[in-house]
Amino acid sequence: MTERSTREVILDAARPLFAERGFNGTTIRDVAEAAGVSPALVMKLTGSKAELFQAAAPDSPGLAEAVRHDEPVGYRMVRAVVERRDSDDYEFWAVAPFLVREATDPAVARARTSERVVGRIAALIGDRSAGTARSQMVVTLLLGLAGSLRTFEMLPPDVIPSATLIETYGRLVQAVVDDPEL
Repeated sequence: MTERSTREVILDAARPLFAERGFNGTTIRDVAEAAGVSPALVMKLTGSKAELFQAAAPDSPGLAEAVRHDEPVGYRMVRAVVERRDSDDYEFWAVAPFLVREATDPAVARARTSERVVGRIAALIGDRSAGTARSQMVVTLLLGLAGSLRTFEMLPPDVIPSATLIETYGRLVQAVVDDPEL
């Protein structure tokens, strides 16, 4: 068995902290303490806090829930975002734009994140469109939904019930998924 690298130890220490406290509630010092290393070493091995968060974030941007087969995929993706909002779980879609903006090299972070999420959506929905346009539109819709729900706290359950939000917004996402013209 091989010994884990210091970077892996740092990422393993960061995951539960970010999951429990979120991006803003977790400091580099917290991660360093949990990993048993210095804050300077955390920064040296991970770059910025945003890059650490991105590296420690789950590999799947909240798409695992979308593999259920009890409803169309567009509705399932929306349901996952709304249910994470309702349970105050980590939401990749809400933090992804901030991670890109705060990265040491935003262009590289943008390309890496886009490739990762568009590729996964394309595989999930069977998108073979030119430039994976349908998948890019789905990503745009999910980013908008998550940002609106989390950052701006729009459409809270007392304004629109979660089931109604899932039905209405799910229909929008599903229309893109099913659109043969894209």
